[in-house]
Amino acid sequence: MTRTHSGKPIKEVLRGFRMRTASGRVLPIGVGCAFLGERDGKVSQEAIREDSALMEKCYEAGLRIFDTSCDYGPSECVVGDFIRRIDRSSIFLCTKSRYPFEQPDAFEVFKRTFYESFERLHTDYIDLYQIHDTNNYNVCVRDVIPFLRDRKSEGMIGYIGMGTRDLNALELGVRDGGLDSVLSYLEYSLLKSSAQSLIDVCREKGAAFLNAAVLHYGVVKADDPLNFHDLWWDGRPFVGGALHIRQAAERMQRLLRELNVPVIPAALQVSLLNPDVDITLNGIRRASNLASTLEALDHMIYPEQWAQILALRSELPFHSVQELES
Repeated sequence: MTRTHSGKPIKEVLRGFRMRTASGRVLPIGVGCAFLGERDGKVSQEAIREDSALMEKCYEAGLRIFDTSCDYGPSECVVGDFIRRIDRSSIFLCTKSRYPFEQPDAFEVFKRTFYESFERLHTDYIDLYQIHDTNNYNVCVRDVIPFLRDRKSEGMIGYIGMGTRDLNALELGVRDGGLDSVLSYLEYSLLKSSAQSLIDVCREKGAAFLNAAVLHYGVVKADDPLNFHDLWWDGRPFVGGALHIRQAAERMQRLLRELNVPVIPAALQVSLLNPDVDITLNGIRRASNLASTLEALDHMIYPEQWAQILALRSELPFHSVQELES
Protein backbone atom coordinates (compact mmCIF):
# COMPACT_ATOMS: atom_id res chain seq x y z
CA MET A 1 0.00 0.00 0.00
CA THR A 2 1.46 3.33 -1.01
CA ARG A 3 2.01 6.05 1.54
CA THR A 4 2.22 9.77 0.88
CA HIS A 5 2.88 12.82 3.00
CA SER A 6 -0.38 14.47 1.91
CA GLY A 7 1.30 17.48 0.37
CA LYS A 8 3.06 18.54 3.56
CA PRO A 9 6.16 20.74 3.15
CA ILE A 10 9.26 18.58 3.13
CA LYS A 11 10.92 20.58 5.90
CA GLU A 12 7.98 19.81 8.17
CA VAL A 13 8.03 16.12 7.29
CA LEU A 14 11.76 15.77 7.89
CA ARG A 15 11.37 17.17 11.40
CA GLY A 16 9.24 14.15 12.20
CA PHE A 17 12.07 11.76 11.26
CA ARG A 18 14.88 13.31 13.27
CA MET A 19 17.06 11.04 15.35
CA ARG A 20 15.84 10.44 18.88
CA THR A 21 18.71 9.49 21.16
CA ALA A 22 18.56 7.32 24.28
CA SER A 23 18.88 10.49 26.37
CA GLY A 24 15.82 12.00 24.69
CA ARG A 25 17.57 14.48 22.42
CA VAL A 26 16.11 15.06 18.94
CA LEU A 27 18.76 15.68 16.28
CA PRO A 28 18.63 16.31 12.49
CA ILE A 29 20.93 13.38 11.67
CA GLY A 30 20.51 10.64 9.08
CA VAL A 31 22.51 7.72 7.70
CA GLY A 32 24.53 7.94 4.51
CA CYS A 33 24.46 4.43 3.02
CA ALA A 34 27.18 4.66 0.36
CA PHE A 35 28.87 1.42 -0.70
CA LEU A 36 27.29 -0.92 1.82
CA GLY A 37 27.59 -4.61 1.03
CA GLU A 38 31.21 -4.33 -0.14
CA ARG A 39 34.51 -5.35 1.42
CA ASP A 40 37.72 -4.15 -0.25
CA GLY A 41 35.70 -3.23 -3.32
CA LYS A 42 34.13 -6.67 -3.64
CA VAL A 43 30.44 -7.46 -3.20
CA SER A 44 29.45 -10.50 -1.18
CA GLN A 45 26.25 -11.89 0.29
CA GLU A 46 27.95 -12.05 3.67
CA ALA A 47 28.76 -8.34 3.51
CA ILE A 48 25.18 -7.57 2.46
CA ARG A 49 23.81 -9.51 5.44
CA GLU A 50 26.26 -7.90 7.86
CA ASP A 51 25.53 -4.39 6.64
CA SER A 52 21.78 -4.99 6.70
CA ALA A 53 22.16 -5.91 10.37
CA LEU A 54 24.24 -2.74 10.86
CA MET A 55 21.43 -0.62 9.42
CA GLU A 56 19.10 -2.28 11.91
CA LYS A 57 21.47 -1.24 14.72
CA CYS A 58 21.34 2.32 13.38
CA TYR A 59 17.56 2.11 13.54
CA GLU A 60 17.68 0.80 17.11
CA ALA A 61 19.93 3.74 18.00
CA GLY A 62 17.17 6.13 16.87
CA LEU A 63 18.21 6.97 13.32
CA ARG A 64 15.26 7.26 10.94
CA ILE A 65 16.54 8.81 7.70
CA PHE A 66 18.44 6.56 5.27
CA ASP A 67 19.98 7.87 2.04
CA THR A 68 21.17 5.45 -0.63
CA SER A 69 21.59 5.35 -4.43
CA CYS A 70 21.53 2.87 -7.29
CA ASP A 71 25.08 4.09 -7.95
CA TYR A 72 26.33 2.91 -4.53
CA GLY A 73 27.02 -0.68 -5.53
CA PRO A 74 24.70 -3.09 -3.67
CA SER A 75 23.66 -0.42 -1.15
CA GLU A 76 19.99 -0.42 -2.22
CA CYS A 77 19.89 -4.20 -1.76
CA VAL A 78 21.29 -3.82 1.76
CA VAL A 79 18.80 -1.11 2.68
CA GLY A 80 15.97 -3.07 1.05
CA ASP A 81 16.79 -6.13 3.14
CA PHE A 82 16.88 -3.99 6.28
CA ILE A 83 13.55 -2.25 5.75
CA ARG A 84 11.74 -5.57 5.31
CA ARG A 85 12.31 -6.14 9.05
CA ILE A 86 10.93 -2.82 10.30
CA ASP A 87 7.82 -0.71 10.02
CA ARG A 88 8.36 0.96 6.64
CA SER A 89 6.38 4.04 7.66
CA SER A 90 8.80 4.70 10.54
CA ILE A 91 11.67 5.79 8.28
CA PHE A 92 12.26 8.43 5.62
CA LEU A 93 13.83 6.64 2.65
CA CYS A 94 15.91 8.49 0.06
CA THR A 95 17.57 7.17 -3.06
CA LYS A 96 19.05 8.56 -6.26
CA SER A 97 19.90 7.87 -9.89
CA ARG A 98 22.09 9.61 -12.43
CA TYR A 99 20.64 11.20 -15.55
CA PRO A 100 23.40 10.48 -18.12
CA PHE A 101 22.22 13.23 -20.47
CA GLU A 102 25.29 12.80 -22.71
CA GLN A 103 23.93 9.43 -23.86
CA PRO A 104 21.32 9.24 -26.65
CA ASP A 105 19.12 6.92 -24.54
CA ALA A 106 19.67 8.85 -21.29
CA PHE A 107 16.01 9.25 -20.38
CA GLU A 108 15.25 5.56 -20.94
CA VAL A 109 18.22 4.67 -18.71
CA PHE A 110 16.94 7.01 -16.02
CA LYS A 111 13.42 5.55 -16.14
CA ARG A 112 14.72 1.99 -15.97
CA THR A 113 16.92 2.67 -12.95
CA PHE A 114 14.04 4.52 -11.28
CA TYR A 115 11.79 1.46 -11.35
CA GLU A 116 14.61 -0.93 -10.51
CA SER A 117 15.23 0.97 -7.27
CA PHE A 118 11.78 -0.01 -6.01
CA GLU A 119 12.58 -3.66 -6.64
CA ARG A 120 15.93 -3.54 -4.83
CA LEU A 121 14.47 -1.58 -1.93
CA HIS A 122 11.45 -3.90 -1.58
CA THR A 123 9.09 -0.96 -1.31
CA ASP A 124 6.28 0.62 -3.30
CA TYR A 125 7.04 4.09 -2.00
CA ILE A 126 10.22 6.22 -1.83
CA ASP A 127 10.02 9.33 0.30
CA LEU A 128 12.65 11.30 -1.63
CA TYR A 129 13.89 10.48 -5.12
CA GLN A 130 16.94 12.48 -6.19
CA ILE A 131 18.74 13.17 -9.46
CA HIS A 132 22.28 12.06 -8.70
CA ASP A 133 25.56 13.74 -9.72
CA THR A 134 24.10 15.36 -12.83
CA ASN A 135 25.83 18.75 -12.78
CA ASN A 136 23.27 20.48 -14.97
CA TYR A 137 19.73 21.17 -13.84
CA ASN A 138 18.51 22.55 -17.18
CA VAL A 139 18.96 19.23 -18.99
CA CYS A 140 16.50 17.68 -16.51
CA VAL A 141 13.68 20.14 -17.15
CA ARG A 142 12.28 18.68 -20.38
CA ASP A 143 11.92 15.00 -19.45
CA VAL A 144 13.20 14.07 -16.00
CA ILE A 145 11.39 16.61 -13.83
CA PRO A 146 7.99 16.03 -15.55
CA PHE A 147 8.50 12.25 -15.22
CA LEU A 148 9.23 12.56 -11.48
CA ARG A 149 6.29 14.92 -10.99
CA ASP A 150 4.01 12.33 -12.59
CA ARG A 151 5.35 9.61 -10.27
CA LYS A 152 4.85 11.99 -7.35
CA SER A 153 1.22 12.59 -8.33
CA GLU A 154 0.73 8.80 -8.53
CA GLY A 155 2.01 8.39 -4.99
CA MET A 156 5.17 6.47 -5.86
CA ILE A 157 7.47 9.14 -4.45
CA GLY A 158 6.93 11.88 -1.91
CA TYR A 159 9.44 14.51 -3.00
CA ILE A 160 11.88 15.33 -5.79
CA GLY A 161 15.49 16.23 -5.05
CA MET A 162 18.92 16.59 -6.56
CA GLY A 163 22.28 15.60 -5.11
CA THR A 164 25.40 16.89 -6.84
CA ARG A 165 28.55 18.95 -6.28
CA ASP A 166 27.56 21.91 -8.42
CA LEU A 167 25.96 24.49 -6.13
CA ASN A 168 24.71 26.50 -9.12
CA ALA A 169 22.75 23.55 -10.47
CA LEU A 170 21.16 22.96 -7.07
CA GLU A 171 20.24 26.62 -6.61
CA LEU A 172 18.75 26.84 -10.10
CA GLY A 173 16.54 23.83 -9.38
CA VAL A 174 15.30 25.32 -6.12
CA ARG A 175 14.60 28.72 -7.67
CA ASP A 176 12.87 27.10 -10.65
CA GLY A 177 10.59 25.16 -8.32
CA GLY A 178 11.48 21.79 -9.79
CA LEU A 179 13.20 20.53 -6.63
CA ASP A 180 11.79 19.97 -3.15
CA SER A 181 15.25 19.34 -1.73
CA VAL A 182 18.95 19.46 -2.47
CA LEU A 183 21.77 17.29 -1.17
CA SER A 184 25.13 19.05 -1.03
CA TYR A 185 28.37 17.39 -0.03
CA LEU A 186 31.83 18.72 0.86
CA GLU A 187 30.53 22.29 0.83
CA TYR A 188 29.37 22.90 4.43
CA SER A 189 31.71 21.62 7.12
CA LEU A 190 34.38 22.61 9.62
CA LEU A 191 36.49 23.69 6.65
CA LYS A 192 34.00 25.24 4.23
CA SER A 193 30.81 27.28 4.28
CA SER A 194 30.50 27.74 0.53
CA ALA A 195 26.97 26.26 0.56
CA GLN A 196 25.62 28.99 2.85
CA SER A 197 24.06 31.02 0.02
CA LEU A 198 22.31 27.87 -1.23
CA ILE A 199 21.08 27.17 2.30
CA ASP A 200 19.63 30.69 2.38
CA VAL A 201 17.80 30.11 -0.92
CA CYS A 202 16.40 26.82 0.37
CA ARG A 203 15.03 28.57 3.44
CA GLU A 204 13.48 31.30 1.28
CA LYS A 205 11.83 28.80 -1.11
CA GLY A 206 10.86 26.17 1.46
CA ALA A 207 13.18 23.51 0.02
CA ALA A 208 15.06 21.12 2.27
CA PHE A 209 18.85 21.25 2.55
CA LEU A 210 20.60 17.93 3.19
CA ASN A 211 24.28 18.10 4.08
CA ALA A 212 26.80 15.28 3.59
CA ALA A 213 30.51 14.38 3.70
CA VAL A 214 31.28 16.65 6.66
CA LEU A 215 34.48 14.65 7.29
CA HIS A 216 35.67 15.30 3.71
CA TYR A 217 36.08 11.57 3.18
CA GLY A 218 38.42 11.25 6.15
CA VAL A 219 40.69 14.24 5.49
CA VAL A 220 39.32 16.17 8.49
CA LYS A 221 40.18 13.39 10.94
CA ALA A 222 43.42 12.16 9.29
CA ASP A 223 46.39 11.95 11.67
CA ASP A 224 48.44 13.92 9.17
CA PRO A 225 46.16 15.71 6.66
CA LEU A 226 49.03 17.00 4.55
CA ASN A 227 50.23 13.45 3.93
CA PHE A 228 46.71 12.13 3.42
CA HIS A 229 46.54 10.27 0.10
CA ASP A 230 44.71 11.85 -2.80
CA LEU A 231 41.30 10.37 -3.36
CA TRP A 232 40.37 9.29 -6.87
CA TRP A 233 36.96 9.29 -8.47
CA ASP A 234 36.25 8.34 -12.07
CA GLY A 235 39.97 8.39 -12.84
CA ARG A 236 40.70 11.90 -11.55
CA PRO A 237 41.70 13.41 -8.20
CA PHE A 238 38.66 14.07 -6.06
CA VAL A 239 38.24 17.39 -4.26
CA GLY A 240 38.17 15.70 -0.84
CA GLY A 241 41.91 15.15 -1.06
CA ALA A 242 42.85 18.49 -2.65
CA LEU A 243 45.85 20.30 -1.19
CA HIS A 244 43.93 23.37 0.00
CA ILE A 245 41.52 21.16 1.96
CA ARG A 246 44.38 19.25 3.58
CA GLN A 247 46.03 22.51 4.58
CA ALA A 248 42.76 23.78 6.03
CA ALA A 249 42.30 20.51 7.93
CA GLU A 250 45.75 20.83 9.46
CA ARG A 251 44.98 24.37 10.68
CA MET A 252 41.63 23.30 12.10
CA GLN A 253 43.12 20.28 13.85
CA ARG A 254 45.78 22.48 15.45
CA LEU A 255 43.09 24.76 16.90
CA LEU A 256 40.96 21.85 18.09
CA ARG A 257 43.95 20.40 19.95
CA GLU A 258 44.48 23.76 21.67
CA LEU A 259 40.79 23.82 22.65
CA ASN A 260 40.83 20.14 23.71
CA VAL A 261 37.92 19.44 21.34
CA PRO A 262 37.93 16.08 19.47
CA VAL A 263 37.74 16.36 15.69
CA ILE A 264 34.78 14.07 14.95
CA PRO A 265 32.34 15.72 17.41
CA ALA A 266 33.21 19.13 16.00
CA ALA A 267 32.85 17.91 12.40
CA LEU A 268 29.45 16.32 12.99
CA GLN A 269 28.04 19.01 15.23
CA VAL A 270 28.98 22.07 13.17
CA SER A 271 26.01 21.42 10.86
CA LEU A 272 23.70 21.20 13.85
CA LEU A 273 24.47 24.80 14.73
CA ASN A 274 22.68 25.96 11.58
CA PRO A 275 18.89 25.62 11.97
CA ASP A 276 18.48 25.84 8.19
CA VAL A 277 20.40 22.59 7.60
CA ASP A 278 17.48 20.18 7.67
CA ILE A 279 19.47 16.94 7.84
CA THR A 280 23.14 16.05 8.13
CA LEU A 281 23.95 12.63 6.69
CA ASN A 282 26.80 10.70 8.23
CA GLY A 283 28.23 7.69 6.42
CA ILE A 284 28.04 4.52 8.52
CA ARG A 285 29.74 1.47 7.01
CA ARG A 286 30.84 -0.41 10.13
CA ALA A 287 29.86 -0.76 13.77
CA SER A 288 32.73 1.50 14.84
CA ASN A 289 31.27 4.33 12.69
CA LEU A 290 27.96 4.04 14.53
CA ALA A 291 29.66 4.00 17.93
CA SER A 292 31.82 7.04 17.11
CA THR A 293 28.78 8.89 15.73
CA LEU A 294 26.77 8.34 18.92
CA GLU A 295 29.73 9.35 21.06
CA ALA A 296 30.42 12.44 18.95
CA LEU A 297 26.83 13.66 19.13
CA ASP A 298 26.90 13.46 22.94
CA HIS A 299 30.19 15.35 23.31
CA MET A 300 29.71 18.84 24.76
CA ILE A 301 31.34 21.70 22.88
CA TYR A 302 30.95 25.04 24.63
CA PRO A 303 29.91 28.35 23.02
CA GLU A 304 33.32 29.95 23.59
CA GLN A 305 34.95 26.99 21.83
CA TRP A 306 32.52 27.24 18.90
CA ALA A 307 33.29 30.95 18.62
CA GLN A 308 36.98 30.22 17.97
CA ILE A 309 36.23 27.29 15.65
CA LEU A 310 33.86 29.32 13.49
CA ALA A 311 36.22 32.29 13.49
CA LEU A 312 38.96 30.10 12.02
CA ARG A 313 36.58 28.65 9.44
CA SER A 314 35.75 32.17 8.27
CA GLU A 315 39.48 32.81 7.73
CA LEU A 316 40.11 29.71 5.63
CA PRO A 317 40.49 30.36 1.87
CA PHE A 318 37.25 30.14 -0.07
CA HIS A 319 37.39 27.68 -2.96
CA SER A 320 34.62 27.15 -5.47
CA VAL A 321 33.62 23.75 -6.80
CA GLN A 322 34.79 24.73 -10.29
CA GLU A 323 38.44 25.21 -9.30
CA LEU A 324 41.03 22.80 -10.60
CA GLU A 325 42.51 20.39 -8.10
CA SER A 326 45.72 21.49 -6.47
